[in-house]
Amino acid sequence: MPLVNLTKEPIRLHDTAGAFVEIPPDPRHLGVVAVGDHRSVTDGNGHAFSLNVRTIKEIKGMPEPEADTVYIVPVEVAMALQAVREDVVFPADEAHVRNTEGQLQRITHLRRIVSRLT
Repeated sequence: MPLVNLTKEPIRLHDTAGAFVEIPPDPRHLGVVAVGDHRSVTDGNGHAFSLNVRTIKEIKGMPEPEADTVYIVPVEVAMALQAVREDVVFPADEAHVRNTEGQLQRITHLRRIVSRLT
C-alpha cells in the first residue's frame, strides 16, 4: 500500500518491527484556504491568551482518492477531511510496544480521527 507524504517535509517513522523509515515528501503542494478570526480568552487568574479560529474553505492540491493509497497530511488537513476522506492520516505519537518476544520496541503511530459525535 503506497504511503504518500504530502507534508512538505521528510517524515521519519518507526515501523511495527521497530525499523527506522524515512518517507520523502511528495512534490505536490497542499494549500489550505482558510479565514482566521482572532479572539482572546481569559483564564480564572486574569491571563489573556490569543485564540485563532480558522474556518477552512478548501484544500487545494489534495489528490483524488486512489485505491489502496494512504496520504500522510498535516494534522490540520486531516482534521478538516476526516468526515469525507478515509485515506488521510497524520503522524501521531511514538510509543514503545512489546514485540512477539516480549522486548520493547519503538513504533510510530499514524492516526486517523473519526468523529461520530451527534
